[in-house]
Amino acid sequence: MEEIRLPYVMKHAITSKLYTCMLVNGYRLPYYGTKYWDDEEAAQLDYLDFLNIQGVADPDSWHLLELTENQLKMCNVKLKNDSRFILHWDQVVQAAVASISPSEL
Repeated sequence: MEEIRLPYVMKHAITSKLYTCMLVNGYRLPYYGTKYWDDEEAAQLDYLDFLNIQGVADPDSWHLLELTENQLKMCNVKLKNDSRFILHWDQVVQAAVASISPSEL
């Protein structure tokens, strides 16, 4: 039986914000979405280096969060391919909540 691999994203420990940025899809088209890895091993190996390359001030305050494929899809739907939106993870309902960044109001 094949092991099911779930995607991993980054969640800020204090704010519960999910890390979003410009990405490139399988058709090589740019989009604004939730940064993810296909499995835990890849995420563990790469996420701190990724944050450092992005110039994130305190990369140690970000942690990995396992999502289902559907949860990840809904994160990207809620972003509407619009960089003004930010996502926060609601632990109670196990879903992302989108809002316009205060700096964009």
